[in-house]
Amino acid sequence: MFINKLKITNFRILQEKEFNFTQKINIFHGNNGTGKTSILEAIHYLSTGKSFRKCSFKSLINIKFKHLNVFVELNKNDLTNTVSINKSKNGLWKARYNNNAIKKQSQISNLIPVVSIDPEVYRLVDLGPINRRNFLDWLVFHVKHDYLNLWKKVQKCTKQLNSLYKGKANTQEIDLWEGSFIEFSEQLNKVREVFYKEMQPIIQSLTKHMQGDIDNLELDYYKGWSDLLTLKEQLIKDRKRNLLYGQLQHGPHKMDIKINVLNNPASQVLSRGQKKVLSLTFYMAYIQLLLNYEIKPIVCLDDLDAELDDNKLSKVSEFFIDSNLQLFITTVLIEKVKKFFPQAQTFHVKH
Repeated sequence: MFINKLKITNFRILQEKEFNFTQKINIFHGNNGTGKTSILEAIHYLSTGKSFRKCSFKSLINIKFKHLNVFVELNKNDLTNTVSINKSKNGLWKARYNNNAIKKQSQISNLIPVVSIDPEVYRLVDLGPINRRNFLDWLVFHVKHDYLNLWKKVQKCTKQLNSLYKGKANTQEIDLWEGSFIEFSEQLNKVREVFYKEMQPIIQSLTKHMQGDIDNLELDYYKGWSDLLTLKEQLIKDRKRNLLYGQLQHGPHKMDIKINVLNNPASQVLSRGQKKVLSLTFYMAYIQLLLNYEIKPIVCLDDLDAELDDNKLSKVSEFFIDSNLQLFITTVLIEKVKKFFPQAQTFHVKH
């Protein structure tokens, strides 16, 4: 997959921007506040319907206008296609693929998978389980397109059960919904665990390459309930507490990838720089696994060189060059990054 052209309209501070790409590696450079990150954010938003930064969709639309638009022309399987999305401040979303209307964001996510890595990537190691759950769920979604429907079924059951627990509903109604919850949750967990087991050795191998000074990295998949109990047994054990607190205490919504170093949480013993590189390693493994499934994502690397010394940057650049994927990179220090990506096409972004 190769994006030939990108048009951005009314996205954050970018009122009208158009780029034509002839190389797989593209670097946007310039001073802070000129909109470099917004370019990558627009590509990510086109694919996922979300920003990789925490914000409401209204904040993505330029304050002077009522809607934003992102358009790409891309080459996929030797065919040229166009994809565009339009989002208005009243929440109306429209999308087109080769001038035909698209009804669901997931259709675009399947057409244009995008993996974005920003300077806050260390959150994957440093913060709570939701970051690692989302990380694994997006990986599975890109490979198994029916996974989204299964995930939605689990979410629906979770929401309904929490409502029933909170309202102290009758036992028969709770039993009915718990039965569906167990069925879908066990299916979801089985898929998640398969992909985790495929990715785990890749992470371990890349960690040794990237940070040999991290001793005894331990990764443990926690499905969201005790390994000693079936989910049915866990729910029976939890029934009183679920009713007391008005929500499920265990289930796939509690799934986590626990990361430890020398039997201690990595978030507590690693430096911020080490956390960033380890988190970056997770995403490199994520990308490698997609490639193993012959899925070639677009990769957005925001402020790639931040907190990376030349040694780490050299290893990261080597990985991404070898991946042969189309890369979009932002930096303030073009000389530092360009020496590791000498064949890159560069764009100077100004106000």
